[in-house]
Amino acid sequence: MQSSLVIDESPAESPPEWSTFEARRRRTLIFLLFAAVYIGYHLIMRWVEYPLFHLDWFYFGGEDWPKLPIWAWPWYKPEFAYRWFLTLLPLAAWVGILFFFLTRVSFLTHRRVAVIVIILGLIFFEGDMRWFQMSKKHVSWSEILAVMDQNSSDLGLRRSDYEDIGWQFAYHVLFLALCAFFAGPEPRFCIQAIWNGPAGRTYVGIVCRGFYHALVWLRLEAFVFRVLGWFDSKTAFACLAVLVMIDPVVIWAFDQEKQDNQGERSVTRHIADANPLRWHSLDRGWNRVVLAYSEESQELAAANTALRDLGTLSISTQGAVLAIPKRNIPATPDSILILQAETLSAEMFNETDLPFLNEFSKKCLRLKRHFSAGNATHYGILGLLHGSPVTFFTGPRETHRPNPYLDQFKDHGYKTRLITRSVMGHHKLGHYLPNWTEPVSEPGGDWKVIPVIHEEMAKPEPRLVFSFYHATHYPYDHDDEPRFKKYLPEVDYNFNYNRSNLSEWKVKIVNRYKNTLLNMDDWYRDILEKVDLSKTIVVITGDHGEEFFQQGRLGHCSSLNIHQTMTPCLVYIPGVEQADVNFVTSHADIMPTIADALGHAKKPDMLGQSLFEPVSFRYAVLSHFEYTKCLLWAVATEDRMAVFQRDYWDNIEIVGLTDWNGQRKAYRPEPEIWADRFRIIRRVETQLRASRD
Repeated sequence: MQSSLVIDESPAESPPEWSTFEARRRRTLIFLLFAAVYIGYHLIMRWVEYPLFHLDWFYFGGEDWPKLPIWAWPWYKPEFAYRWFLTLLPLAAWVGILFFFLTRVSFLTHRRVAVIVIILGLIFFEGDMRWFQMSKKHVSWSEILAVMDQNSSDLGLRRSDYEDIGWQFAYHVLFLALCAFFAGPEPRFCIQAIWNGPAGRTYVGIVCRGFYHALVWLRLEAFVFRVLGWFDSKTAFACLAVLVMIDPVVIWAFDQEKQDNQGERSVTRHIADANPLRWHSLDRGWNRVVLAYSEESQELAAANTALRDLGTLSISTQGAVLAIPKRNIPATPDSILILQAETLSAEMFNETDLPFLNEFSKKCLRLKRHFSAGNATHYGILGLLHGSPVTFFTGPRETHRPNPYLDQFKDHGYKTRLITRSVMGHHKLGHYLPNWTEPVSEPGGDWKVIPVIHEEMAKPEPRLVFSFYHATHYPYDHDDEPRFKKYLPEVDYNFNYNRSNLSEWKVKIVNRYKNTLLNMDDWYRDILEKVDLSKTIVVITGDHGEEFFQQGRLGHCSSLNIHQTMTPCLVYIPGVEQADVNFVTSHADIMPTIADALGHAKKPDMLGQSLFEPVSFRYAVLSHFEYTKCLLWAVATEDRMAVFQRDYWDNIEIVGLTDWNGQRKAYRPEPEIWADRFRIIRRVETQLRASRD
């Protein structure tokens, strides 16, 4: 770092020359410190306010503290003081880094440049924290690009969101402009002009002038500039770098007592995770160092060795047969109606009184442990329609990839058609569903698709129709009618979900979601009341689940836990008796089941399993949200999950063995139980490599 600031210790009436490099450096540093105070306010009072002030503090219902003076609290419990330190350390580090780089080149050393840099940073941090407050996951660069490319209706953005963002941006610009103003000599010139005018001859002016001369006589301004000079030294920069490097180690030490549960964190870790200014890569790096020497690492190493040493990929045939009886009438060319809803939580679906669907479900196969193909919309749609985990998905494609099941039904004389509000453009879904036999219809609303569906289903030839309901996506929109306000109190449509204490609103948010499900129930009723169920197979399901703070988050796309990946599924097949299906099923199983019910002798070679197929091992392959190819996967079975990661060359490594609640499970005491799970992982790896084109 450059040597210390050259400080002019003469009286304040003789400031450094306005245009000199040293004067610009000093103004830049002062502005950065003012801006740090402003950002620190948002950091403490908005972004990390909830974990910093509400988690296990004694006056919020946490542990009782002894009757000690306030100054003694940090000595009684060092973590108390460290919470403030870990909150503000990244802010100090950013000030040092920005000042270092802005003062390396002369034309960058100016308040104007610093203002632009800080504004751009604040825009990023605001967007990041708006996503984090719900998902507990910081935004990635690919997600930023996707937001710029997506239609706001797909993201659930409302007019109130845009207004709030606009006002917040205006506040930032205003306050940073004031910080830049007060960092320069302009305020001094303004005050001098006031004092030299009539105001200087008033009693107030005389008192202010005397106060100013007292500050000059005490040389406080020179002392402040001397301190600023030390901040600009190599010593200060080195100390800051050391503190940043050891910070993850200290957090890990405080976090030790919570390490057995992947979904549980200490308050210190919560604060660290919430802070958008932290270098979270340092935390991840230290965690990898610790993991390398832990018992968990030994377990995962043994599991990965077993994964590579599998002698066969054939699934064991031992155990009870997991299947449902086939229909008791000969297969007929039934039409097929697949109705999928956005963001359909299995837990909330079962808790909500849905008049039509509850009655309709009495005719159906009710899949009680049903998983989507992933935790995002494009995975949920593609996994269902392709009858496979989304091993084939790689984002936008120059050459489109046909859906093998659409070709299968075409070969059996079916007309196939998509009738729904905009779907084909969502994450380039149309690149993987190009082979509908009939023109795609995308009316401008959920309810506008209903007459088009009725018209299509009334045609004489057998046909497969797919439709999708959107309104159940955040922010959970429903009509303003009394019958859709059964669950109260609820948050209103313009409720601000970007708050650090969002979990305190859980009941009202859940009630709004349930009321939205009531509205959705009418949509299903209006469609199915005019469909001939004697010759139509009907599938009702969601694209994925939704987490409602069960593990601290709201929404989806942020975890492979059961709340974000399990969704209800009803399958109605004429001639098949209604039943509860209690073994694990997946979206990938739906199309094989339909083909099997229709008597198709041959089906596409996918990982999906027909519900009629007599097997002793059932599973679901889950994919974690990405905009291009998926990197994080899981195999879910009746009581556990094996989480695995894919690298650039499509090699697979197991990174977690857990139960459905995220608790770690051991491998070495029961390796035979994991064997079939590992065989599915190897099959997924084979498909990933085969899909590189």
